[in-house]
Amino acid sequence: MKVAIVSSTFLPAVEGVSITLFERLQKLSQSGHSVLCLVSSYEQLEDIYPNWSNYVGSILDNVEIVPLPSQRWMGVERERNPLRSSIAIIDRALERFKPDIIQVEEPERLWTTMFSLPGLSYARHYRIPCIASYRTNFIDYLPDYIPEWAVDISKFAVLFLNKWIYNQYTNTLVGSKFMAARLKSWGINNINYARVIGSQSVSNPEKLRQTNFWQNSYGLSEVDDTVKILFLGRLSPDKNWEFNCQYLPQLKQQPITKKYSIILAGKGELEADLQQSTFARELSPIMLGEIPRDRILPLLANVDLHVTSSLKETFGRTVQESLSVGTPVLAPDCPWTRNLVTPDFDGVLYKAQDGRDFILKLTELIEGSDTRALLRANAYSSLERSSNQQDPASEWIEYLQNQIQK
Repeated sequence: MKVAIVSSTFLPAVEGVSITLFERLQKLSQSGHSVLCLVSSYEQLEDIYPNWSNYVGSILDNVEIVPLPSQRWMGVERERNPLRSSIAIIDRALERFKPDIIQVEEPERLWTTMFSLPGLSYARHYRIPCIASYRTNFIDYLPDYIPEWAVDISKFAVLFLNKWIYNQYTNTLVGSKFMAARLKSWGINNINYARVIGSQSVSNPEKLRQTNFWQNSYGLSEVDDTVKILFLGRLSPDKNWEFNCQYLPQLKQQPITKKYSIILAGKGELEADLQQSTFARELSPIMLGEIPRDRILPLLANVDLHVTSSLKETFGRTVQESLSVGTPVLAPDCPWTRNLVTPDFDGVLYKAQDGRDFILKLTELIEGSDTRALLRANAYSSLERSSNQQDPASEWIEYLQNQIQK
């Protein structure tokens, strides 16, 4: 099978779409398939990503990564999107490669700078499938990035654009059932749901837990004997950091007897603001910066609790990774978390945007070592029951093969 993929994001940017894409490339390569992957160039961000060139060219057997001229996106420097001049590069690359199928990640994002739907005309001309992959709820991010007066009209425009874009593809692939229902309600009529989004299975996750992990890995011996609370992901408005900064300082007023550490792992445009915030002054969080992809699972395995306040995920990668190593999750009660967390079994859900409930449940989990141990044990038992499931990357390859056969 010859697979062409077009995506705005890729490594070295560490986020859900890029990590998932790399895992898929690994699986395609291991299975003997050929891949052409066209992504935004990160060359202009060498000061942020000095290793950008490691993810260009023939990075795996039968896998070619072609960087596309790019610009910053939505005013965020580390977010890249291909320029309109990339269209000709994509067309020439497809003509040389002659794919059996094309998948386009987040075509609505690509359209905002390219004003085109890459790969679609080639697929129609040669009568091959061209799959659109819906990954991010950009429509929900609008209030975080534009003035309040423009939100309603912008949402209307984005809904219209999404419907127009996605209905042009052979199929729209989504990885969660609640998102499939949502897209159908928008008038997107070609929805395919498949279990293609998720972290890879972890063999013996208990072995990832290490004595003195924080001293050995980060030189933070004082953290090892505390209750470790991790926030993992982009430090950006769409991750609901306004809520965190408003309510987390209230931990200081709670009757907590145990020592605890608040740990932030991630980069983003809010990093400087967070460092100067009341939250930082009151709780002195440890800020690790962006964590390399291969160190994320050990990090998650060696904390006591993973906390997120994000309301806008499609299928939150960090929560999946947390549960894949048995670490309990505290998250808001909303559609995406109910698809991943079993309340009071492998995690705890608090009332969304209810600061009082958030702090109350976080306090109980800090104090409740027995509760955390039970949640972890339950997460391990779930992993054992699902160990015979095919990993999401293999499910995705099977989906592509079925589309070609049709």
